[in-house]
Amino acid sequence: MPKREDISKILVIGSGPVVIGQAAEFDYSASQACRSLREEGYEVVLLNSNPATIQTDHEIADRVYIEPITVEAVETIIRKEEIDAIEPHMGGQTALNLVVSLKKMGIIDKYGIKIIGTPVESIEISEDRQKFHDFLISIGERDPERYRISRSNYKEEIEKIPFMPVIVRTSFSLGGSGGNIVKTKEELKAYAEELFRGIDEDYIEVNRSLAGLKELEYEMIRDSIGNCITVCNMENLDPMGVHTGESIVVTPSQTLSDIQYHMLRDAAIKIVSGLGIVGACNIQFALDGNDYYVVEVNPRTSRSSALASKATGYPIARIAAKIAVGYNLTEIRNPITKNTFAAFEPSLDYVTVKIPRWPFDKFSVDRTIGVQMKSIGEVMGIGRTFEEALMKAIASLDIDLSYRLRLYVSDEEIWNLVRTPNDRRIFAIFEALFRDFPVDRIMEESMYDRYFIEKMQNIVDYLKTLEFGHIPENLISLKKLGISDEIIGRTCGIDPDEITRYRITNRILPVFKEIDTCSGEFEVIAPYLYSTYEDEDELPGISGFVAIIGSGPNRIAQGLEFDYGAVKAITALRKMGVGSVMINSNPETVSTDFDVSDALFFEPITVEHVSNILAKANLRGLIVQFSGQTGQNIARRIENVLGSSVVMGTSSESIDRIEDRSLFSKRLEAMGIDQPKFEVATNAEEAINKSLALGLPVILRASHVIGGRAMDIIYDYDFLVERSREVFENVNSVLVSKYLENAVEIDVDFVSNGEDFQICGILVHIEEAGVHSGDATMIFGPKIVPQAAEEKIKSIVGKLVREFNLIGISNLQAAIKDDEVYVIELNARSSRSIPFISKATGYNWVELAVSAIMTGKLEKVSVSSKGYFVKVSVFPFSKFNDMDVSLGPEMKSTGEAMYPGFTMEEAIRKSILRDIKSVFISVRDDDKPRIIEAASIMKQNGLKIYATMGTSRYLRERGIECETVYRIKDERKPRIYDMILAGYIDLVINTPEMNAGSVRDGFKIRRLCVRKGIPLVTNINLANAYSKCLSYTNIDYREISSYH
Repeated sequence: MPKREDISKILVIGSGPVVIGQAAEFDYSASQACRSLREEGYEVVLLNSNPATIQTDHEIADRVYIEPITVEAVETIIRKEEIDAIEPHMGGQTALNLVVSLKKMGIIDKYGIKIIGTPVESIEISEDRQKFHDFLISIGERDPERYRISRSNYKEEIEKIPFMPVIVRTSFSLGGSGGNIVKTKEELKAYAEELFRGIDEDYIEVNRSLAGLKELEYEMIRDSIGNCITVCNMENLDPMGVHTGESIVVTPSQTLSDIQYHMLRDAAIKIVSGLGIVGACNIQFALDGNDYYVVEVNPRTSRSSALASKATGYPIARIAAKIAVGYNLTEIRNPITKNTFAAFEPSLDYVTVKIPRWPFDKFSVDRTIGVQMKSIGEVMGIGRTFEEALMKAIASLDIDLSYRLRLYVSDEEIWNLVRTPNDRRIFAIFEALFRDFPVDRIMEESMYDRYFIEKMQNIVDYLKTLEFGHIPENLISLKKLGISDEIIGRTCGIDPDEITRYRITNRILPVFKEIDTCSGEFEVIAPYLYSTYEDEDELPGISGFVAIIGSGPNRIAQGLEFDYGAVKAITALRKMGVGSVMINSNPETVSTDFDVSDALFFEPITVEHVSNILAKANLRGLIVQFSGQTGQNIARRIENVLGSSVVMGTSSESIDRIEDRSLFSKRLEAMGIDQPKFEVATNAEEAINKSLALGLPVILRASHVIGGRAMDIIYDYDFLVERSREVFENVNSVLVSKYLENAVEIDVDFVSNGEDFQICGILVHIEEAGVHSGDATMIFGPKIVPQAAEEKIKSIVGKLVREFNLIGISNLQAAIKDDEVYVIELNARSSRSIPFISKATGYNWVELAVSAIMTGKLEKVSVSSKGYFVKVSVFPFSKFNDMDVSLGPEMKSTGEAMYPGFTMEEAIRKSILRDIKSVFISVRDDDKPRIIEAASIMKQNGLKIYATMGTSRYLRERGIECETVYRIKDERKPRIYDMILAGYIDLVINTPEMNAGSVRDGFKIRRLCVRKGIPLVTNINLANAYSKCLSYTNIDYREISSYH
């Protein structure tokens, strides 16, 4: 069929800020879709509030709105842009839910909008669990036995359920939100009561639990005339009961019989055909022998779609977008080969393994996993065998266990970890095998298929043959199993880099194979490569190309923002006529799309794997500035292994001088640059004594970390002792620095060539210094930094550029207090604020940085902005019930949103996202004088103010009327907890107290706000900023270039 001619302008809705369950994979999907639609001559308008995305660049869409993803914003865009059609299938659950709301509110019909791709009616059937159940019955398929429980009568209805345990599910949810496995009726009643308090739905669904059955996924593509293919199927190592986003997943399936494979494939085709899917769709099954249940359908591109695309090389989002505008599978060419059509099912002659990346190295919370997602990102390993793919995925995780594999805990603890789904279960199984625990019992306790455990046994058997102090003679056999040099070295008691150096010297190197969707039958246009230890090498001619290291799996403090930098760097090299190579292990990202770079190496970002590529490919050099902390930490080691300087831009030596906090602070002191008073401590006792000498509060800072890991503001002696002892369990030295109270923190991004520099922009934190820059609410705009301070900043940047020979892009964090500028930290790399600054200024700073790296020259540019831009972080608090929501120097956020406006008030007001008519205030004594301004403004604007006894007394004494409410421990009514539950409170301002009773109360209130989705402010500066904007009504939604 020809493409549709009845539409010309299409609105693509993005997924918004990165949250658990909805991450970088939707930047990949929407970016592909936009490019695909523009190829067909359509004008593409994009809406997304996430500035860290590639899709919000004008190179991807014709017109870009970085605005809230709301009904109001979409209707404005439809009216302004005269939109013909909406593509909602590339923006995750956010976009789907929004388009369903637009349909229900009559906006779709009012403007005559076409929804391209899968119809809204099919989306509603797939997402509404009752409708989906009825649909499955109608086509002769079945889902687990189920009951629908109502808000009004849930206790009686639960009593009638004839089976336990059950799994609780909600409709239109993201990442398994609201899901839980419940074992008893009393437990179910308690959970239902809690769940109904936190959701707007009147029903929840209770299914018979299928925990323990094998879980499979089928990634499908269907066109409008019924052609349908299976892109791939995926097998979860973890059984049902663990969300597929939390499970280790292998592609293609390894343990299905041919009968089972085709049984599920036939069912998948029947389901997508019955639903009338037009585009991509993911179907999840629970397999019970030769019988099965249908678990769930995602009628859109999903997390699994991105994984399937990278596992097979089949560009699902790109093909789905073309199907959405009328093309059939038999008419669309496969862009990897150009010689085959999209109707050909991919065939794989390799194995991929995906492992999630959890944030438990940042959060001290419950590490068990289940039906709700907790992971932030994921990695994928590719190999010729399951063993090789698994071990490469483990190497890609970049956690301590990646490098040693062993878990040194008691036998009892090992069995607990094997038995209970958790982030360390795969390592616990390895350890059980090292200890010769029975395979049958491991299989029974973990519910892993015997096939996978026996493959892991094979790895352990080889590692057991290694001798301490000797490089193994069977090194090639170990490498064929994917066992990293890190694990070999640590097992043998030899420096892992020495193993890598030995291999390279003796030419024990891998070959590189191409991924092409057709098992090598056709030649590929853009090389997509993985390493393996075989004979035939498919490495293309890429001599003289420049390699960009990606940032690996998304994690707290290192996410989508760094992938933006990597992709823009590749684009800049291409414009300069320089061949580019991307090295990354993250299947969710745009950077691992097959045609972004001239050659893609899907490999772990480790010293070993990067050195292998450099040793074989004769590349011109390596750029590490866009890889977050990952590339910075391995740059010097790679050069030591290879015996040559390969890092382009700021040297690895300068990076090390900057990353070592004590060396850097001493150098600042010698240069006469102001910084908070500091001391260097090499043990806990020294840290305690030096902290007391400086005077509390202080901050403890470790070196070579990202996201403020292991940092804390220390206010009291007991906490000082506790944290000092904890910190030195993992590091050898810390910088103890005086905490600057009531200072304003700033982020300064700049580009330099070792002599000259260009400031990209200065972001001002609304919260006072002490909140991590990745979590802070920031603002950028005209004249927000005093002129005198700006001149001092420029002077400091100039000195740092020349002292450390900074070439490329860098970031300076500083604090302004009493007109003085104090340096806090320097990063000789791209920061997480670079995408934000690039969108706010309308200038490609990464391209300028790459030019400086490649030519040594720095073009002087002049940029200005007519608008103000607020960066607001989003947090994963709803996924971790035992996590406090108050902020500090260690980063907690998963993503960010940008809110632009022609005034500061408009930008801040957009970020609040709801009407505010009532506010609850409870602040500690130190903050009471500083809350007066905010409370007074809110009262003048007609807000109803509620406050706890101490705060209300203080406000009334100063002429601000408010109503007293009581804390939980007061045992009096009205209790604030009950009022929040009942929906009387629209905004909560609560700064944490330090005494135990208040700590417990505050924690419960803040957790309740998270559950109910109520805006929560834990910082006085932010409260003051919000108060001035709550009554602002002159809001409009504009294309981003109108601010430049």
